[in-house]
Amino acid sequence: MTCARKPTRSGLVALWTTALIAAVYADQAIGATSHAGAFVMGTVLDVTVVADDPALARRMAARAVDIAKYWDDVLTIWRPDGELFRLNAQAGRGDIEVSEDLRFALRLMLQLSEETLGAFDPAVGPLVRHYASSLGDRQLPPLPPLPRALSIHGSAVRLEAGATIDPGGIGKGIALDAIAKELRVADLSGAYLDFGGSSQFALGHDESGSPWRVAIGGISSGEILGSVALDGSLSTSRSRLPGDVSGPIVDPRTGAVVTATRLATCAADSGAAADAWSTALIVTGQAGLSRIEAQGITGLVRTPEGTYVTPTFERRMRRANPEADIARPGTSR
Repeated sequence: MTCARKPTRSGLVALWTTALIAAVYADQAIGATSHAGAFVMGTVLDVTVVADDPALARRMAARAVDIAKYWDDVLTIWRPDGELFRLNAQAGRGDIEVSEDLRFALRLMLQLSEETLGAFDPAVGPLVRHYASSLGDRQLPPLPPLPRALSIHGSAVRLEAGATIDPGGIGKGIALDAIAKELRVADLSGAYLDFGGSSQFALGHDESGSPWRVAIGGISSGEILGSVALDGSLSTSRSRLPGDVSGPIVDPRTGAVVTATRLATCAADSGAAADAWSTALIVTGQAGLSRIEAQGITGLVRTPEGTYVTPTFERRMRRANPEADIARPGTSR
């Protein structure tokens, strides 16, 4: 997952595509359904809002985009005007005053790093960039974990020298949670937000009155494992090899790239938690599934050997192939 990353070639194509999206979506409402689109946080955000009042639908769709852009400004590490960019640049300089929102995001990162036993750790940013570069074939040792690299004192934050916080595994989820907070108190029939297919949020129902149904992909191109009726957040992560411009997923405990072929999908009330745990499951594999339901999260891990799923997610998922073999956490094939 990527938050506020420097646009790649494909990202620039998406940016051009988004200009077309904006032209089509601007002030468009079909009955009481309104759409908005923007290139933000390194990907395309697509927003659909359903309301009895078309003006409200338009206003909340535009508001969702504005909130995402705000959190991009807070969390970007690619633009000098980004608040987290400035904090990273001042690592090792003692206590730095930061905004309440950035402190909130950093506390959430610390909390989720603890809950995942360090399998999710935004302090591995330098390793991710190293492995995404031409030098990525040289393995580096692990970096100090987030709780040692980052500390919060009142309104100030201290980042140890050499440390860098990379919100790529949680940023879109934080933005979705902020958007969801406002959408839930508006008089809406439903809403659906999609951050490039990797982080999604749904509320209420679609324009036909049906639940928002989201496809669950697999590890092969075009593979669909099934679908779920979504009410809350959904996040999907997949392993990538060194040299991938998006940056591979690194095991914070060893400093090594996760080279096993894995896809993880998590559903949760919180977009940030879904993002963090889908990243953590790429690190831990199916062994991590035994922990997530205790955190109020459900999900699956897909590998070449099979699909492993938590009981609650299995009950929710409508399988594309009812005959497909699905294992529970802790079982073998």
